[in-house]
Amino acid sequence: MDDLMEKTVLSENIKGLADSLGIDVLGFAEASEFEGYLLDHSQRRDPSLSLSGAKTIIVAGIYIGGLVLPSWDESYMARASRLFLSGFFNDIVKPLEPIAALLRKEGYTALICDDSKNKGSILPLKLAAIRAGLGWQGKNTLLVTKKYGTFLALGGIVTNANLEHNTEEETNRCKSCEKCQQACPLSALEQAHVLNREKCLSYLLQNDDFPEKAKPVIENRVMDCEICQQVCPWNTKHIERPLATATTTSFQGDIPAWEDIYGLPQLVKLTEQEYGEALGHLNTGIPYAIFHRNVLVAMERLQ
Repeated sequence: MDDLMEKTVLSENIKGLADSLGIDVLGFAEASEFEGYLLDHSQRRDPSLSLSGAKTIIVAGIYIGGLVLPSWDESYMARASRLFLSGFFNDIVKPLEPIAALLRKEGYTALICDDSKNKGSILPLKLAAIRAGLGWQGKNTLLVTKKYGTFLALGGIVTNANLEHNTEEETNRCKSCEKCQQACPLSALEQAHVLNREKCLSYLLQNDDFPEKAKPVIENRVMDCEICQQVCPWNTKHIERPLATATTTSFQGDIPAWEDIYGLPQLVKLTEQEYGEALGHLNTGIPYAIFHRNVLVAMERLQ
């Protein structure tokens, strides 16, 4: 089998496997350096710094648009993000393990991005997804896709297998829309496509320092924000009627159990051990003390 045929066959086998695993989108990108990456001192800027001889970045996306608790609009219920509830708060990892195993069986090296272990993904996954042709970068800095809006959890594999790389990136379709910038309650998106992390409510909800000016806008949010995603026109159809994917269908069956524990009065009573038992499987890495503080701040809004 010549190199071109081998590349095509392996690429198609990976796509078929991904589909069987419930992965909604998959793309292949050249594993070259991300020139102009803002953190140019970081290992993330160049895949070969993580894997010598890297040739391909495999980017996977799982649709999370249907991961919504119906009671979120009730002020006494805690609100998180779809990403938080997905279990992919860091990177998609377990669904990618069979793909990595397939590559290794074929004699290649495969390194799965795992934010939870490395304290930061080894790749800028949104930029890799754009390179792989999955979508474009919105003014809220998130990946936007025509089919799934911003509601994709992302994961990646760096490999020395030479697969069929995407060569044409999606057109940026945000155009003159500034809804995400205008909706941000703490002005973290004053400059389009640039996030001021120190002002971002999602960032503040995950870190020790929570400024007084952020308390009035927290409402019932205890983990992550999503305000900029709620107003994005590319998400409108998903907010009104989420797509029926494997992940969405599975989650819908768990809603009663989620709503049993997700009331603010219930969450504030959780001990550290109970927090780990109830929410530890989400693998967010967010300490109990920060979670408990967020619940207390949200409850203050009920007073």
